[in-house]
Parts: sequence; structure tokens; C-alpha cells
Amino acid sequence: MSVLKIINKYKMSRHDRRRSMFLAIVVSIGSIIAATCGAGNILSLAAIKLGAGEMFLGFFNFVSIAPFVLALLTMSKIETSGKIRVLVVWWSLSAICMIPFLFLPLAAEWWPGWICLTLLAISNALRNGATALGSTGWFPLLQDIVPRRYTGRFFARLRTNWQTANLICLIAAAFILGSHPGWGRFEILFALALAGQIVTVLPLLGIVEKKPRKDEAAEVSIYKRIVEFLEQKVLRNYTIYVIFYMLAAGAMEPFNIKLLSDLGYSYGFILAATAMVGFGAVISLRFWGTMADNFGNRAIFSISHVGMLLSTAAWLFVGKSSTAGMTLVTLLYLCWSVFNSGNTLAQTNYMLRAVPSHKQNYMNFIVLAQRMATAVAPLAAGLFLNFSGGLHFNIRNAVHIDGYDILFAVNAIAFVIPHLMRSHLRAETDLPTSHVLTLVARPILDTIVYAFRPIKPRQK
Repeated sequence: MSVLKIINKYKMSRHDRRRSMFLAIVVSIGSIIAATCGAGNILSLAAIKLGAGEMFLGFFNFVSIAPFVLALLTMSKIETSGKIRVLVVWWSLSAICMIPFLFLPLAAEWWPGWICLTLLAISNALRNGATALGSTGWFPLLQDIVPRRYTGRFFARLRTNWQTANLICLIAAAFILGSHPGWGRFEILFALALAGQIVTVLPLLGIVEKKPRKDEAAEVSIYKRIVEFLEQKVLRNYTIYVIFYMLAAGAMEPFNIKLLSDLGYSYGFILAATAMVGFGAVISLRFWGTMADNFGNRAIFSISHVGMLLSTAAWLFVGKSSTAGMTLVTLLYLCWSVFNSGNTLAQTNYMLRAVPSHKQNYMNFIVLAQRMATAVAPLAAGLFLNFSGGLHFNIRNAVHIDGYDILFAVNAIAFVIPHLMRSHLRAETDLPTSHVLTLVARPILDTIVYAFRPIKPRQK
């Protein structure tokens, strides 16, 4: 077969790309509905209601994410059977695994809290295990359908849409749960999560992928895949960077919720405040996407590291529930979201451009490393908070310090490590951060100067 025939055989029409990109956005919206209403903060609040402490919250987050290591088992399948087939089969099973969530309110009425917590952890682990087995096809599928020159803007659009859905879901969840929710209100959210997971599966059937080349695909052992991946210096450096960033970014997520609950903030306010994560992403992602396409990723990495450090350290000033406290918490979630959205978009943009199209499983190793870091971070934080529960001391009777304060300080400093590593991620086309800041700030400064310019009298 000639080279031209091979190219035409796997070529995707412009109409197919447009439709596939639209359906991919629909899939992401369904996924975020399932995750917002049936995972993350909702499950953390349900666990707290069942009596979970810091130790269990750290363990719960670990066993929720650790099953994503199962993604290693389907790497060969996306090359031989196709990405969409793998996604549809396993994400459908993930929807089935969510059904036990609907019975949690009934179980909470009859069984002790520790049994319910165990069942919740097992059900969520099974669900995420099925999701992991299918997720190996997701980023390779996106690489198939998204033109290389459009990655920054497309992922800004993709994330803006699902973050908008996340914002709406969190506001709705805050309204549904209220201040002191009963289990029936949680059941409503779990039903919405199941519906979202079903919506995640159906649009996949209309997406067009580059067909698997069965004649070229071969069964390669997991060990050989890992060795081959680690030999890629650029991707190895990037993966190490991602691990350190996610360790810093994911350490405190479940414990912010626990801290706010202990300080007297209502469930409704906590969810409304976390909705700022979606709002911050919505208002900033278009800006980050344009910056990534026009100037590269380096400046985004630099700016986001500083922003994440400051927005994490500022949690040291969060106090008991009050008007000022609620304002500060809302602003912190908003700022954290803006900078984290920029960094994660730059990560995805870098990954899709650095990974060769004929080695798409490299992306699955990167995503797996990212998820494992996200699993280990809250586990380590939970262990620290559990064993430092009795740690309290004052500085000159003016400043009170406990385990949370120490952890927030260490967590903020941890962002220095990925900041120092960013030089390894610089592409030849990336502009220096100082140049980008100048280009971005110039229109703003020109507008200010123009607004305050002296008005000359008209000449007669």
C-alpha cells in the first residue's frame, strides 16, 4: 500500500473533527456532573456526616484515586480494539458501580457509621477502577480529533464548558443540601451523578477516531512500555514536574472542607464557596488558552506557581465562621482556581504537543503519575493531621498555631519545587515570562494612561 493511500485511510474530515470536538465537550460536561454530584466534596461531606475524621478523609481520597493504576491493563486494548470501544465498555460499567450510592441514605439509617464509610469507600473505588480502565482512551482520542495548532484554545473551551457545569452543579448542590441536610438530599445528588455518568457514555458513540492499525499493533508488556517511556528525557522531566505540582496542589483539598466544617461554616456555604473553583476557571481559561497558543507555556507555569503559593498560604488567616471569614474563603477558592486552571491547561497543552501521535500511551503514563500524586498527597496530609491533633502552641500569647497551620505553610512552600523545575519544560517557541508580562500589561497600562491624560482645550 502506498504512503498516500495510508494517509487517506486514516485521514479525518473537517466535519468529523468539528462534530467530534463538540461531542467531546458534551462528554466532559456529563463527566463533571457525575464527579461534582457523586464524588469530591459531596462524598467528603457525606463522609464527615457519617463521622469521618482527618485520617479517614486522607485514606478515602487515596483509595478513591489509587484504582487508576488499573489503567495499565488497557493500554494495549486502545491500540488493538480502539479508544472508543474501551471508553464505552468501561465507563458504562462505572455507571453501574454508582448504583450502590443510591442506597447509602438507607444504609445510614440502619448500620453504624464505620460500616457505611467502608461501603462508601469500596463502592467509590470500584467505580473509579472501571473509570480508570476506560480512561486510557480519553486523551489519545482528544489528540486524534484536535488539530495541533488549536490545542490551547480547544482545551480552554473544553474546560470552560465543564467548569461552567461544575459551577452550576455546586450552586445547585449548595441549594439542595442547605445548612444541615438529611440523607434524602444527598440521595438527590447521587441520582444526578448517575444521570451524568450515563450522559458521559452516550455521546462517545458519535465521535470519530483514527482507526486502530491492527496490523501494526503488537502486545507489549507493561514493563517494556514503562522502560520505553522512562527513556524519553523530555517526557520524564515533565512527569516529575507534574508529580511535584500535584503533590502540592492536591494535599489540602479534602481538609479545607473539614476545617471549614469544624470552624462552624454550614454545608451550604462550603459548597457555594467551592463553586468559586468553577467560576474562577470560567473567567480565566479563555485568557490562559490564548496565552498558551500565542506565547507558550513557560509564562503560565511561572505565574501560576506564585499564585498557588500565595493562595495556599493565605488559608493561615481563615478563622471561625463570620462575614469576613466567608468573604476570605470565597476569595481564596476563586484565586486558587484561576491559577490552578492556568497551570493544568498549560500541562495538558504541553503534553499533547510533546507526545508523538504514534505513542499515545505515553499520555496514560503521565496521567497515571498525576493521579497517583493526587492520591498520595491527601493520604500523607491526613496522617500528619491525625498524629498532630494534639499539637497546639502560642507565640507570645498572640499567635495560635496547630497542625493545620503547619501543614498550610509546608504546602505553600512546596510550590517552590515545581517552580524551580519549570526551566526543563521550556520549548524553543516559548517567550520569557518577563516579555509576556510586558505584552499583557501594555494594553492595560495604555488604557490607564489614556483615561487619565490631561484634556487640552479646543483651539478656536
